Amino acid sequence: MKSFARILSLLKPYMPLVVLAAAFNILTVIFSIGSVGALIPILNLIFDTPGIDLANIPAWKLALAEIVESYKAQHGAVKTLYVTVIVTLCIFILKNISRYAALFTLSPVRNGIVSYLKQQLHDKWIALSLRQHGDLKKGDMLTRATADLNEIEWSMLKGMEGFVRDPLMIVGTLVLLFTMSPKLTLLAIAIIPISAGLIATVGRSLKKSAKKAQEELGQNTSALEEVLTNLPIIKAFVAEEAMSARYAKSLSAWTRHMVSVFRKRDLSSPIAEVLGVSVLLVVLYLGGMEVIAGRSLTGGELIAFVVLFYQLIPAFKNVTNALYDIQKGNASAARVFEVLDMEEPRSGSIAPKQEQWQEDIIFSGVLFSYDERPVINNLNLTIPSGKTTALVGPSGSGKTTLLHLLAGFAHPQQGSISLGSLNLQDTELKAYRQNLGWVPQQPLLFNSSFAGNVALGSTPDIPRVAAALEAAYCTEFASNWSAGKVIGEGGSSLSGGQRQRLSIARAFYVDPKLLLLDEATAALDNESEAKVQQALEGLMKERTTVVVAHRLSTIKNADQIAYIEEGRVIELGTHAELIEKGGKYAALVNLGDLKAE
Repeated sequence: MKSFARILSLLKPYMPLVVLAAAFNILTVIFSIGSVGALIPILNLIFDTPGIDLANIPAWKLALAEIVESYKAQHGAVKTLYVTVIVTLCIFILKNISRYAALFTLSPVRNGIVSYLKQQLHDKWIALSLRQHGDLKKGDMLTRATADLNEIEWSMLKGMEGFVRDPLMIVGTLVLLFTMSPKLTLLAIAIIPISAGLIATVGRSLKKSAKKAQEELGQNTSALEEVLTNLPIIKAFVAEEAMSARYAKSLSAWTRHMVSVFRKRDLSSPIAEVLGVSVLLVVLYLGGMEVIAGRSLTGGELIAFVVLFYQLIPAFKNVTNALYDIQKGNASAARVFEVLDMEEPRSGSIAPKQEQWQEDIIFSGVLFSYDERPVINNLNLTIPSGKTTALVGPSGSGKTTLLHLLAGFAHPQQGSISLGSLNLQDTELKAYRQNLGWVPQQPLLFNSSFAGNVALGSTPDIPRVAAALEAAYCTEFASNWSAGKVIGEGGSSLSGGQRQRLSIARAFYVDPKLLLLDEATAALDNESEAKVQQALEGLMKERTTVVVAHRLSTIKNADQIAYIEEGRVIELGTHAELIEKGGKYAALVNLGDLKAE
């Protein structure tokens, strides 16, 4: 129940509302019990049993009977009946007003906590490293932010609405019942330990089934998300039936677990009701014997006793269902807190000074692994300030990983990367990345306007946006769009080349000290590539640039070229130097693996 305790701790900012709701719930209990108590004089009037001649009756019953008899003597039975009915109606109205007021007061609490958790999940995902995201499934993460949070709201938080009302209803009703007939009340509450034992047994099983169901729902959502993302490939390779069978298998497992959850949860109501009705019938029998013998109850009081007792059954059922729901919601809360408790990558506290950006970036003995598989292996490399360094080499040699390390997306397990004398692990990453420009191989765009995509993370400076779009040769297609019009999810309204040029415009807008280009022109046709290459040359001028590319035109004019293989720098030099050396780079060029155009 640790997760439930953490949910309760989130109530602290809402304590004034919680206390107010508790007060309304207390009034609801008072009016609920009072409304049933008010039925006693009505029933006694109808059955003409005043109830003041019974032996050993409690003081409140005697006082109530005397008040009613006195009013009846002055105004008659009909007027007394009329007044008691009106009073009883008013009490019922007040009961429902206070009940609604409690629900009304708790609504912002429920939604506020869920909203807070949604924001925390969102911010946690942004804070986690790319490596951590590689271990997560996107569909499962979305499930935690949707289905799991909905489960917390409906199971845990909604159940909390009755945490004050229902226990007080049970206690208050039992106290009143004890004053009416201790013997009958003791018999009535005999169901409590029996119900508690059954509830505890089924509840433990329910929690296990609920956790499995939510985990399977995450797998199900992941499968669906992959289908939506990779739909063209699925259609191209006629894999519809295979994907359908895969999804059906996951869906079948989720359905099986959910059936188990519902069956166990729904078992609580029949258990409570069967036990309650069984005792109720016994109470009617024994209470009827008391009325017939004329000992401690009138006929009206027995009916009121039965109504009060039957009022206990929904209260017990609510508490029972709340316990079941807490068990079910606890599984979802645990999944949410599992993400929130993930350790965020460490960031230093030193912001790079402007003069430090004039210094070289130095890789010294860098080792970096994915799942114990070395990708960068004892790499040493100096990236000169204000110069362009091109990274070439076979696929999987670690070129993109080097860019990730330069961007601070991850830190090496051994060795160091430093900006002059400043180790990147000691650098305040946000301040560092404010001077960073990144153009990935696949353009990453948002369903926003051109200005929103170019000025990502800041309020758009329209003249700067226009200059960036022009520099990246985006004006020819961007000018045809009305201001503020969105470009579709992932830039779906644009061609591949247009999306990449817009991604490059984002780098122009930042005006970075360090520019990282990962196959930035790979998606462009020859005409667009020539335009953007010219723009990139202007952008890279007197700026520290690291570029990964397979186009000879992109790298041949680099100040230095590093040939990377198996995570190491095998060759280093200019294009002319490496050609003259006749090593692996020269072989790559001569074989045509580097495109001439």
